[in-house]
Amino acid sequence: MSESTANISSSSRASAQVPDDFSRGVERRLRRLRVVAHLCSFLGAALLGVVLALALCATLVPRLMGLQSYAIVSGSMEPTLPVGGLVYAEPFSAEELVPGDIAVFWRNGDVIIHRVEENDPEARELITRGDANDGVDAHPALYDNVIGRAMGCVPAIGYFILALGSLPGKFVLGWIVLMGAALTIIGTVISNLARH
Repeated sequence: MSESTANISSSSRASAQVPDDFSRGVERRLRRLRVVAHLCSFLGAALLGVVLALALCATLVPRLMGLQSYAIVSGSMEPTLPVGGLVYAEPFSAEELVPGDIAVFWRNGDVIIHRVEENDPEARELITRGDANDGVDAHPALYDNVIGRAMGCVPAIGYFILALGSLPGKFVLGWIVLMGAALTIIGTVISNLARH
């Protein structure tokens, strides 16, 4: 074999390695892009999923079941109903409430959730008390002000409802939804770029 033939074959091997190195580098970058795309899509979907789950749990599902939901803002019923919990109440006749039931009623424009100590059908009122309070409430709950009976409580979800009632809370919720949507879109775009 001549010297010129040996030079040609060694230079063709070297030129064949350059595209292989380039291809491997491109493939590594594409793998990284795919990982970033999946991560963005997952985080975006998770953010949107959490917001949707909280919204469904707090509003839509209870309404479909005929229940109303109320956020606990004071510690008068702790530990049974913790501050920040979300209480679900069913419509219930005041006459049928018995001692031990947790009544939901209006008093001076506020919703109160306290335990029934005594039901007085003649006076058409309930004597109530918060579990954490020392004595019964100073004013009885009138039958006409009774909304219903508490059915259960989901801890911490009430904070979400309370936050939605404030301007900063609405801003934060909007930001979370936008971030979730943006991450999902970015993940989709990067994934499409990595395929091509």
